[in-house]
Amino acid sequence: MQISSSVLCSEFSHLPVAMPSSMYAAPQASASNGVGNGDGMPHVLVVPYPAQGHMLPLLDLAALLSARGLALTVAVTAGNVRLLAPFLAACPSVATVVLPFPSSPFLPAGCGENTKDLPADLFRPFMASLAALSAPLLSWCKSQSRGVTAIVSDLFTGWTLPLAEELGVPHVAFSCANVHYLATTHSLWRRMPTRRRLDDADGTVTFSEVPGSPSFPWRSLPWMFRVHVPGDEVSETIRRIFLWNIESSCFVANSFAALEAAYVERPLPDLMAKRVFAVGALSDAVRNCDERGGKPAVAPAKVAAWLDGFDDGAVVYVCFGSQQALSPSQAACVAGALALSSVAFVWAVRSGTVVPEGFEAAATAASRGMVIRGWAPQVEILRHRAVGWFLTHCGWNSVLEATAAGVAMLTWPMGADQFINASVLAEAGVAVPVAEGADTAPDAGKMASVMAAAVAKEGESVRKRAVELGRNAAAAVAEGGTSHNDLEGLVRVLSDVD
Repeated sequence: MQISSSVLCSEFSHLPVAMPSSMYAAPQASASNGVGNGDGMPHVLVVPYPAQGHMLPLLDLAALLSARGLALTVAVTAGNVRLLAPFLAACPSVATVVLPFPSSPFLPAGCGENTKDLPADLFRPFMASLAALSAPLLSWCKSQSRGVTAIVSDLFTGWTLPLAEELGVPHVAFSCANVHYLATTHSLWRRMPTRRRLDDADGTVTFSEVPGSPSFPWRSLPWMFRVHVPGDEVSETIRRIFLWNIESSCFVANSFAALEAAYVERPLPDLMAKRVFAVGALSDAVRNCDERGGKPAVAPAKVAAWLDGFDDGAVVYVCFGSQQALSPSQAACVAGALALSSVAFVWAVRSGTVVPEGFEAAATAASRGMVIRGWAPQVEILRHRAVGWFLTHCGWNSVLEATAAGVAMLTWPMGADQFINASVLAEAGVAVPVAEGADTAPDAGKMASVMAAAVAKEGESVRKRAVELGRNAAAAVAEGGTSHNDLEGLVRVLSDVD
């Protein structure tokens, strides 16, 4: 499938840019460092998707590429510039191009320029609307004295593929998730399997072309696919974005060979006539860009001092990510399970989650639990010797942080790629399921039994595998490791400029 940028612009002509053409034709480059950072060097344009879980790993990759001498420019809309400040402070040679946020008939005015500022029902129209950035970004690329020589783009910004074709440069699709997700999600968008009946929530979809022929219930497939409506403008735009990715020169995944060897080492359908570089865990490879979440609600030293009072592996860390607020019944279930299991715990509670009254006071009085309201120093918590288990929604960034720390997981996938992520962890033998589904409120007693068994002797074998996988993760990003070597291979691809 070859689609020119002229076709792209016509297809998204219904998504006008929210500034006069005389203004958006000349997006602003950063004044401090200069676009391209010198003549004669490869100049890579990096296009992140404005969601925290997507931006952070791609910026980690950008930091690693910059450290290897590539000139980079990161494309960002005005409302996301401040989020780049820690990254740019650590990587001052990286330039930015600031684009006006596009207006769209699908979005209310002033709705926000990052998914953290949006309600869930706007995520899909937001993704589709960003495709209108193609025209001003192409205009900027053509205006540069040092031309762009490659584009590295998030899977959710696959509309950059025709732009790369127009420029005659390689396009690299970046997955902030794993290779398993990369294969299955593109298989979905290419094959478009459907439910036989509208009420067939339990029907399964089998991926016979993927190693191991994995099957997932319909309800566990990525929700963005499940709500696709043929002929609907937003739905068809999103599908086209994913199909464009398949035409990329190569792919990059934030994963590592020891975690999902079956998917990394074998050719995969549609994608693997092209190379996939598994370069993760990126957060473990980058140590100079760690100002990620602002000021923590509790100082890392205070948490560490509290954890020091417990034996190795005795504490369960509980966190469901930055965008998943538990319902009152779910929060009550988690609180009940923690109380009934008698395990020591640290619970990072997202804004909007209501902890049952009296629970925190009782846990504090018993010196058995700590509740953190707001951003928690998650990496430091996971790397403390006392933390042996992580009750998680299976967001991939959290999974990799736990994996790198050698911590076993209690899994409760809720949506997006999380069911696939939980499957990868189960295959690796480093996780125990406790629940699944965004609307599920599991039985507190049953969850307590799983927690208690995990922390006790029954969970030792899983913990040992998690510790070993943590060693493999560290080895992967070290010099000569699989991820390190794949990163060097990616650099060679991006440096191969005529």
